[in-house]
Amino acid sequence: MNTLREDLHELAAHAPDVDLADLAIRGARRKRVVRLSLAAAVVAVGIAGGSAIRFQEVRPMPPVVLTPPETKALPLPAKGVAPVQQAYRPSCRGGCKESEWRIVTRSGETFKMPAGPGPVEATADGRRIAYYSEKDRRIVVRDLASGRIWKAPLKQPKQDFAVEYTLRMSPNGLRFIVSGWGGRREPNMLVDVEQGTVEQLDKGWWPVSVADDDGPVVLAKPYDDTTQVWVRGHKPVTIPDFTYDFSALNPDGRRLVRVGQFLSREAPRVQRDGTIVTFDALTGGMQARVAVSGIPGDLKPAKLGGWLNAEEVTLIAIAESPRSAVQAVAYAVNVLSGQARELFPLHAEGAYAVPGLVG
Repeated sequence: MNTLREDLHELAAHAPDVDLADLAIRGARRKRVVRLSLAAAVVAVGIAGGSAIRFQEVRPMPPVVLTPPETKALPLPAKGVAPVQQAYRPSCRGGCKESEWRIVTRSGETFKMPAGPGPVEATADGRRIAYYSEKDRRIVVRDLASGRIWKAPLKQPKQDFAVEYTLRMSPNGLRFIVSGWGGRREPNMLVDVEQGTVEQLDKGWWPVSVADDDGPVVLAKPYDDTTQVWVRGHKPVTIPDFTYDFSALNPDGRRLVRVGQFLSREAPRVQRDGTIVTFDALTGGMQARVAVSGIPGDLKPAKLGGWLNAEEVTLIAIAESPRSAVQAVAYAVNVLSGQARELFPLHAEGAYAVPGLVG
């Protein structure tokens, strides 16, 4: 991912201000947008397939020991690994080779991921991971506890992951979307490793979330100053912002949340405004904006993820200054009241990955 601006320190230094003219160019031509390079799924979230609503119970978790980058990480065992809490890739400076991803489990252990380019993603409950296997030339899904492995029916060259990419997994990990931009191929495919199927998706549509089995698939396409949101099987709806900052689709099959923003009067810049907006993904209506409370003043809501229960969604708040003592923290935020409660801080160096984050 040499072309990704994924370092959170970089994001903190340059976000939340974004040049509006640049947004228009990138929206019209489907160029890259500044996103956190996070590729793994959310802590204790359940997104049900179909119309049934099934929330996974959120259990109290012990504090996670955040391993410093210099601490030696063990190779990932073949089985018997606890669920993923977060993943990170240590900073690499001074001409060194790109470092491998590491996962931190809920029990505080740190393991090195198998070597290879490309994304690292985890299911909503953190129990299964997906990554690109250079040996197999395909994405594989692995159950951390049992060690069982599913291989994607689609072979891909590693060059697909030398540019900007996204891997979006379903809650059970057996269905995912893999997308890439900036290379010659620019894949955008819906893969089912259990059924052994691959479906080509329309180009230009970025994956927001995917459910198990034949459940809803949500895609987005930003334009100059609007964004289309498409729950496949329904007509796309338009929202009045250029944005990629969505939550996963609620298990009710309708509700999505996005990070609020506004156009500054002082300069033609779009800024995050400390709010979240809930809307109906099927009609575009029922837009309800609430201010987020319960986070420190130097942090700003930046990214959203999966649903923890009927009213709470995962949120990442990042520091507005790179000199802030804390750069990024994961929260659960109530979409009705805006009240946030802390889940855990993110690792302090390099690229970051949180299970289920849409970004």
